[in-house]
Parts: sequence; C-alpha cells; structure tokens
Amino acid sequence: MVQTYYFTVILLIFCSGYSNAQEALIIDYLETSSGGVKTDLKIDISYIEVSDITVADSLSFLEAKFQEKIVKEKESVESFKSNIQSAKEENKSLDRSNTDNLAKISANNSVMKLYEKGLEKAQLSIGKIQGQKAVALGEYENLDENVVLVKKAETKFSFFNPKLNTRQERTETFVFSKDATKVLGIIPKGRLGRKR
Repeated sequence: MVQTYYFTVILLIFCSGYSNAQEALIIDYLETSSGGVKTDLKIDISYIEVSDITVADSLSFLEAKFQEKIVKEKESVESFKSNIQSAKEENKSLDRSNTDNLAKISANNSVMKLYEKGLEKAQLSIGKIQGQKAVALGEYENLDENVVLVKKAETKFSFFNPKLNTRQERTETFVFSKDATKVLGIIPKGRLGRKR
C-alpha cells in the first residue's frame, strides 16, 4: 500500500513537471513575437493535455483531408454535368422557329461552354489531388505506424489583451517537437501556423 502511494506521488510529480515545462514553452511562444520582442500577457494556463501524433495519426489525417478535397471536386463535376444536361434538354425542347427561343438557345450554348470548361478544370483538379495524395502518403510508406512524429497540446488559457484592456480566454492546439522541448506552431482552423 505504501509503495503504491509513493509510486502515485512520483507519477504525479513527473506529470506535473512535464506539463509545467510545456506550459512555460507555450507562454514563451505566445509572449514572444517573431521579431523577438517579449510582451507580458499575464497568461494563466488552466488546462493542458499533451498527446503523441504518430505516423498512423498523420496518415489518417492526410487521408481524410485529401478525401474531403476529392469529394468536393466530384460534387463540382456532377454539378457541371447536371447543368450541361439541363441546358441541352432545354435547347431540345425549344422551338427554333421562334426568334426569342433562338436567343435562349444561343445563351444556353454559351453557358454550356462555360460549364464544360469548369467540368474540365474540376476533372483535372481531381487528378492533381490524387497525385498529391499519392506523394504525401508515399512519404510514410516504409515507416512504422507507431513512430511518434510530434506532440500536440490541447490547451485552455486566459491572457490579458493590452489592446482591449481586458482578460480573455482561448482554447488552442499547440504542436511540439517529438521530444516536447520546442513549440513548432499553433493550429488555427486545422492548419499549422508558424511565426514568421
């Protein structure tokens, strides 16, 4: 029982030291501009959860992102095809002896040309995305899926905004090096942002 108690205390000390180091790195990252100017924002971190990002996680993320882009382009392809078909059907239904209908047919033909160009671009885009996907996933081809690439820290913190002269709260995801000794960036809107 005593051994379990000591083990738990040591584990808690180790874990708190681990997050304290990451907290300090996050605070330094947020308070230091890309030009090296430091501003005390009175940051208070209320929650931090550090986890590993493995090769398997990256593969899953990339697969989902590329699939999302492909689905979007396929929807565009179907939309262009549907619009082209509608314009063709409307042209077939119009009486060519009526001069107003001839203008409508001419307009439909012009619109169909635009839709055909859009269709061609969307189809080319699908091929390009599939090529990018193959290259991106190919970089992980011979890697063990359990290899840690980086660490991420889901973090909730409050800070003093000097421009608004008020305290604000935010939740952000930070990316650390795989040994968790350096903040590589922050992930706003699903993309890794770095200081410039």
